[in-house]
Amino acid sequence: MDFALREELAKKLKKSFRVISPYKVEIGWIDLAIFGKESVGIDFCLNYDSSIERLNSFPFRKRIIIGDCEGCTDLWEFCKKYEITLNEVEHFESFLKTKRLEDNLAYLYITQEALDDGRFEELKNFGFATSYSRLKVEPKFFVSLTNEGYRIAKKIIYSRILAKIKKLEKLANPLNYLIALGLSTSLSLKPEDFSTQKDLKSLLYFYRKIPLNNFVIREGHPKVMLAEFLVKSALNEEAVKLAKKLTEMGLATSHYLYSPSGEPIWEEFRFAREVVEYLIKSSFFSIEKEIAEKVRFLLHAIQGRAEISQIYEEQIGLAELKKPSLSTEFEEFLRFKIATFVGKVLNRLDLN
Repeated sequence: MDFALREELAKKLKKSFRVISPYKVEIGWIDLAIFGKESVGIDFCLNYDSSIERLNSFPFRKRIIIGDCEGCTDLWEFCKKYEITLNEVEHFESFLKTKRLEDNLAYLYITQEALDDGRFEELKNFGFATSYSRLKVEPKFFVSLTNEGYRIAKKIIYSRILAKIKKLEKLANPLNYLIALGLSTSLSLKPEDFSTQKDLKSLLYFYRKIPLNNFVIREGHPKVMLAEFLVKSALNEEAVKLAKKLTEMGLATSHYLYSPSGEPIWEEFRFAREVVEYLIKSSFFSIEKEIAEKVRFLLHAIQGRAEISQIYEEQIGLAELKKPSLSTEFEEFLRFKIATFVGKVLNRLDLN
């Protein structure tokens, strides 16, 4: 995946259309979206099933997949249709004096901000970063990239992905697709101090014991919510292993999350959006719509956010409980049902 090529294509299209690139859809991102008389979703094909699902997760009037596969549009044909000529793409060549400067730019790009601990003085002197505080009393200063710093840092990430593409291709599999999908909403991962085997008996025990806050998931597409939930629970150990591999490539980093007063909250991994996008684009794992929707409902129910309708009582097996509030018995039953659905999903994954 050549992100610099996508950027060049978007630049050409913007001369005639309103273009957003990349464009966030309900499931991950697509490469380009054109809006005007009609909405057009455009995606470079690395995995056809992934492109189809992501494009269909937004109500575009027209969908185009660019690639060499059957059902795809050739890049030359696409350019001809939209009357654009692509110049040779210029890839990033570092002009920075030291690798430390490059690493610090990439670090701030991935983390978005960091505690200003003195590491970033050179970046501030070059106008690539700026510092600020959130509090007026005894302020702690944070640092983030300026527009120019962001522009250069993004090109550094592009170049790292191209340089590590062979290693990334080896990571493109259904398990890492599912993990990347779970990371796509926050681009962060908090390592937990638990793990589990993936057989049903182990999962039933595991989901009886983990804290309730691990069931709190951002609202979104049912498949993405399920993936995020797995990353926070049964697949957390596998997600940490992936994070460590991406950190070695300079595409993720460990990072302390701080309060506005500068107090450390916890250590987590942060990811470059582009590498998460790549893993979602380059592989695929299907989840039955019914399972994803039921897990979404159960996650709402265990948080007390769902009204238990008679239909779902019968479908999921809650009718016999008839509990108006989240009693201990009701919570245990929800944990049991969640574990059984998770087991069905993980049973189809190759976890070796």
